[in-house]
Amino acid sequence: MHLNQSCHHAQITATPVPLHARASLNFSADQNPPSLTEAAYRDLHRSSTLKQKHLHSGHSHASGRSATYRRGHQTPHLQASTSNASTEAQPKIVGLGLACWDFLAQVATFPKPDDKMRTERMETRGGGNCANALTAASRLGADTYLVTKLGKDSIGDQIVSELENDGVNTQFVLRDDGLSAFGYMIVDKQGGTRTSILTPGVEHTPQDLPAHIIDAILENASLVYFDGRLTDCAILLAKAARQKGVPVLVEAERPRQGLGELLQQADYLCTSTHFPQSFTSQSTLGDAMICLMQQLPRVQWIITTLGKKGSVLVEKASPQDAQEDAVLQDMLNKMLTEASSSSSKTSSTNGASRHGCVSIDSAACTSKTQVHIRAGSTLSSEKAYKLQRTAPEPQQDEAVIGWGSAGHAKPNVAGRITVATAAHVPQEAIEDTTGAGDSFIGSILYGLTHQMPLDKAMQLGAVVAACNCTALGARPALPHAQDIDAKFLAMAHR
Repeated sequence: MHLNQSCHHAQITATPVPLHARASLNFSADQNPPSLTEAAYRDLHRSSTLKQKHLHSGHSHASGRSATYRRGHQTPHLQASTSNASTEAQPKIVGLGLACWDFLAQVATFPKPDDKMRTERMETRGGGNCANALTAASRLGADTYLVTKLGKDSIGDQIVSELENDGVNTQFVLRDDGLSAFGYMIVDKQGGTRTSILTPGVEHTPQDLPAHIIDAILENASLVYFDGRLTDCAILLAKAARQKGVPVLVEAERPRQGLGELLQQADYLCTSTHFPQSFTSQSTLGDAMICLMQQLPRVQWIITTLGKKGSVLVEKASPQDAQEDAVLQDMLNKMLTEASSSSSKTSSTNGASRHGCVSIDSAACTSKTQVHIRAGSTLSSEKAYKLQRTAPEPQQDEAVIGWGSAGHAKPNVAGRITVATAAHVPQEAIEDTTGAGDSFIGSILYGLTHQMPLDKAMQLGAVVAACNCTALGARPALPHAQDIDAKFLAMAHR
């Protein structure tokens, strides 16, 4: 089944969708991985047949006898056991998606065609949307489990080793003959851009997730997160999660094959800046978010990140609670301006609330390079509104699975609106924005499973994302719980 990308003709068609973009993810090793300088480059050009020597008690028969899960392996929470992290059992967060190895080259300026230049810095780090987000949540103290597939190569060993050191549980990472995914990242420091080229690894298929493995994955899970990749596997696991009553959060970075059907399973949706408009063909963000709400009746809220502008949240409300009409795009523009103005001013009271606008003046986080990061502001509408588009909706009949049949009008959307500005970090301290969105989502995962109000989770996410930008790569500068001001973190839980 496939959800089309035009709101004016939104419908579900029962058309089989092939897995368009293969992605690979990771599984774990108990031995120290070989040095990347020699082994990894060798493995880029040939399949490795490295044998796992420990804890091979699970098998994926559909992928061949060589595919193995590291069942029974429990990853210690090495980094999360801090003074700020609870020693009690933490809610279980499951994530299915991409884990890869990044080759990061920082250059003075982005090269032109046929240019030759030298790198200013070259590093290799773990990457991948899902793996990055789970690492961010784990460092905050969450109990995270990765579901993905990696090759039995040295890159896969490096991926697993780094994740386990950050407390991410890898017992559901499948390893098979072939290569693990890797990517080249060109980081233009002067222009503030990053360019990614991904080479997919071994393919993760629904046959790799038999019923008993799915049951084990979802056992005691509090939340399941999908990064929008590996959609065939994601749809299978998401449907199983819904049957077991486990909430589903989907990240939508860009339109992909099968993503529409996955979105139909979502309780919560986090999107990139451009996804809502590119997916719905709407001219404004507000109109696109309304369209998504109408197309996805199960979704309780949508958060869209806006880079330097922060993020916006539209949360569904009961139609009975919405007495006034409001054009969503106008509300977003007004609230972002007001929140930005409040954030740029110095308040005389920490955490003061003025007309629903909350800002923090002291440093909310200190990076590993001693950069002090101040939280931005949040602003929430005091009531729910009947959300309207910038232009009247087309008067035409539509058949939309989920809320009616042909001849029925699309439902109205009632909702509350929250905006959060970006955190404050000195411009000269920003090294690389790789993984900023992933770290924001990791903070949302942590906030959701720790009963944190959404506006506070968005504020925390902005702080974590800003801290992450103070070093090269998607994870080195991700803060641990002890790096975040105790008063700020405590206030975020109120």
